[in-house]
Amino acid sequence: MKISTKTKLTASIVLLCVSAILVASLADLIPDERKLRSQGRVDMCESLATSVTFLVSKREFAQAQTQLELFADRYEDVVSTGLRYHNGAIVAQTGNHEVDWQRGVSNREDGCYVVTIDSHNGRWGELELQFTPLYAGIHRYISGSLLKLLALVVPLLTVVCHFHFNRILRFLDPKRVVPNRVRQTLDSFAEGVVLLDADDRIVLANDAFTKYLQRPIDALLGIKFSELPLESTEEGKRGLASLWHDARNDADLRGVTTKLIDDAGNATAIFSVNVTPVLDDAGNYQGLMAAFADVTPLERKRAQLARTLEDLHRSKQEISNQNKELRYLATRDPLTACLNRRTFFELFDDHWNRAETDGVPLCAMMVDIDFFKPINDTYGHSMGDEVLRQTGELLNSLAREEDVVCRYGGEEFSILMPGATLCDAEAAAERIRVRMGELQFPEFSITASIGLSGFALGASDPQGMLDQADKCLYVAKRNGRNKVVRFDTVPADLVVDESKIDRSKPEPTSSTAPAIPFPAVSALLSAMSYRDSQTAQHSIRVSNTAALLAQRVLSPREVYVVEIAALLHDIGKIGVPDAILLKPGPLTKEEWMQMERHDRIGVEIINKSFKHPRLTDIVRYHHVRFDGSGGNPGDPVGDAIPIGARILTIVDSFDAMISDRPYRKGMSIADAIAELRRCSGTQFDPELVQIFVEVLEARGATQQIDSQESMSNEMILSIGEQVECLIDAADAGDRKTFVALVERLRLTAEHSHVESLSQAARNAIAVVNEDEQLQNLVEQSFELLTVCRSMRSKIASHDLDLEPAAGAVNDA
Repeated sequence: MKISTKTKLTASIVLLCVSAILVASLADLIPDERKLRSQGRVDMCESLATSVTFLVSKREFAQAQTQLELFADRYEDVVSTGLRYHNGAIVAQTGNHEVDWQRGVSNREDGCYVVTIDSHNGRWGELELQFTPLYAGIHRYISGSLLKLLALVVPLLTVVCHFHFNRILRFLDPKRVVPNRVRQTLDSFAEGVVLLDADDRIVLANDAFTKYLQRPIDALLGIKFSELPLESTEEGKRGLASLWHDARNDADLRGVTTKLIDDAGNATAIFSVNVTPVLDDAGNYQGLMAAFADVTPLERKRAQLARTLEDLHRSKQEISNQNKELRYLATRDPLTACLNRRTFFELFDDHWNRAETDGVPLCAMMVDIDFFKPINDTYGHSMGDEVLRQTGELLNSLAREEDVVCRYGGEEFSILMPGATLCDAEAAAERIRVRMGELQFPEFSITASIGLSGFALGASDPQGMLDQADKCLYVAKRNGRNKVVRFDTVPADLVVDESKIDRSKPEPTSSTAPAIPFPAVSALLSAMSYRDSQTAQHSIRVSNTAALLAQRVLSPREVYVVEIAALLHDIGKIGVPDAILLKPGPLTKEEWMQMERHDRIGVEIINKSFKHPRLTDIVRYHHVRFDGSGGNPGDPVGDAIPIGARILTIVDSFDAMISDRPYRKGMSIADAIAELRRCSGTQFDPELVQIFVEVLEARGATQQIDSQESMSNEMILSIGEQVECLIDAADAGDRKTFVALVERLRLTAEHSHVESLSQAARNAIAVVNEDEQLQNLVEQSFELLTVCRSMRSKIASHDLDLEPAAGAVNDA
């Protein structure tokens, strides 16, 4: 390791001073405290020997022992003392004198002192004293005082010399060393030049470098280069120190970028630095010479160019992303994320050409959402858009990677399946149909009709294949919808007439609701008739009238549910005691409380008998007021009340008002209508009240059934079961099933000689065969229900007068 000149000068001065002190010590110019302490010990021994001699002469050896102990306690450097008789016997001692004395004598330690004690008879003995050695350890060679002096002088002198030489060397004028012509040559350079010594201190800098740093030459000379506000553009100060270290290893550095930093840490100038090591004749490192070229304008232009290029790259990326988005928007339907028709037909042409040239299988299907227009009309276009969005999402998720899914128009979608056979496409279409039926919406579900065609089925072009699939779609809709139809199963002479397809749909109902078996209804009605014939008559009248009102606003299936609910709404009265149920006069408060229990009993009977939520809710809420007053917490209010319950409330109240009771006479129909209107909006739904009044005025409130036909109870059950199936077929729009059920009902009526029902069935078949619109199925089902109700009312009225008949119904 190379030692600096400053260190050498400092060491020389310190060694010179140390040598002077040691020489002065050897010449006794500096007192040696060891000699002074040794002489003091001799004097103490002589003084102690005088007092001990006196005591020995008096033969007071105990006093002599005490004197020795006092002496040893007084002086800490006394190891032991002993009074020895001339024959070597110890008379008195302190400490372990015998052992310590032998060790000290054998080691020739300087702390052993002997004083002879004489008596008048001659030599009596000796006084032996042993002190801690003065010339032991480092004190054998140097005294403690001299050592302390050196310990003070050497560090102090080193520090003083270090700072002194540091200051002197810093302000040495390099102009005396560097020739004037060299300085002038360096000042003529446009680049800033700086010369560093081996300690990286500045020993020379030209005018350009001082201008760069805006400091005078005197402020730069002698300072370390690392103290300048210069940093590497890559790693800061540490990076610049690393570069200097590389240069010391005889490595020229070219084009190192360095920046000048102001007090705020901002770069004010940028330099390109070339560094060259300075070596002596022997090749030893002496320092560095660095040249600084100001490249600030160039670097700023390069940085600006880099920012411009970065902006261009970012703009290019944004344009690319926008183009991708535009391509997506140009080829996709924004609502369903399916391809639009233009892109679909472009891809269709490509796949069609492949199918023609390479024989690759190709299939296409048309998917149409059933009854989509009524969804828009009933629930609004926002819900219709949600149906389309979920449908598109489902089709895209079920499609293969190579499939092409397109929103063909409105609620129609088209799927192109390259490489798929007709069987494969049919299986895929069936999966789509099933999954479409599983889509759930707040108040309804949907189904889909699917038409399927393939390249091998004779189409001349892509549009021809889609026409074939569309023809299959027509067949699927004509046959009840929610079907998959292949083109090779469609009759060749089929003529497509879209006007024959009804696009309307009745009010959506839950397709998962359980059926209401008519035999169970008949059995409960018979039980109620046996229990209280007046209540049974009231229930039949309410049921017939409620059905007339319901078919104005509901589908056949819902009308059937309301009709059954009206028949059974008082079934809970079978749990009321006879004394209360058959009491001819007004009921007391306690009796009314027991009577009111029949509602809860009836709800429980209906719920456990049929497991039909809508039927149960109609009976449960038919006493709830429209405005919610007087009800229980949690009961629905207004339109939240099931519409069947609102209908039953109106009709039940109307029949109760116009019927005679033992304790009062019934109102007139006009007064009852006036009462309904008065309570409209509070107890009753005002819209339904108005419709009910119109029903009464249209059909005649006093119209009576004058049929003379009769049927057995078993036949009544058979007709009831057939009517239940007929309602399902009409509600589903299944024309074929509807016609078959009506025909069977006609045969049953003719067999039982019920001419009115038979004639109604014949009329229904004729009308449906002539016009296949769904609305006609609904209307004809209502007409048949009206006739069936008339028959049921007459038979029930007859049974109420004959208890065995009621029992026969129960047996059935």
